[in-house]
Amino acid sequence: MEIYSFESLPSTQRWLLDRLAEGAVTPPCAVIADRQTQGIGSRGNRWIGRPGNFFASVALKKSDLPGDLPLCAASIYFAYLMRMTLFETGSKVWLKWPNDFYLKDRKIGGCITTVKGDAAVAGIGLNLVDAPRNFGVLDIDITPETLLRRYLDQLKKGWTWKQIFSRYRLEFEQSRAFCTHWGEEEIDMAEALLNEDGSLTIGNRRVVSRR
Repeated sequence: MEIYSFESLPSTQRWLLDRLAEGAVTPPCAVIADRQTQGIGSRGNRWIGRPGNFFASVALKKSDLPGDLPLCAASIYFAYLMRMTLFETGSKVWLKWPNDFYLKDRKIGGCITTVKGDAAVAGIGLNLVDAPRNFGVLDIDITPETLLRRYLDQLKKGWTWKQIFSRYRLEFEQSRAFCTHWGEEEIDMAEALLNEDGSLTIGNRRVVSRR
């Protein structure tokens, strides 16, 4: 897999999406930056940070995704593979529905996935060494480059959605102590039911990840 590396980018996600649209790069490929100044975060927020943190995006062909993966669950799939990678390296990180990395009750990063054309692009940001106020920092010592290599190795293992979902559905119980957002609305997940396509049923509504 081709890996593109930069000292600084406004957004690894935007860079990769733009290059794919231009035909300048083809999946599978990845991009990593030492610093990101206008990263795409949840609900239109920016995910920025200092050198030493993790800013990367990975593009795969849609045809290379697991055949049983619902596209609405893509962020859970890519994020949980990172959670597994971190866990295997000694971290106690867990995944809050649908795409936020947490240590205990502190967010340390997130994953956002864009499916466009024949490619799926997953962007991941993680606080490895530095965090804004009220956020957390990863509990293990690892370089961004090493983490990306290990994550790409995890992707190559060909995990199916069924395998990932069977693991994640147990971890989802920790999300019940939190709220999620549906547009501008804040939704309590205490009584949520996790569906097999990664969506939630809350009351009489089906809530699908928009990230």
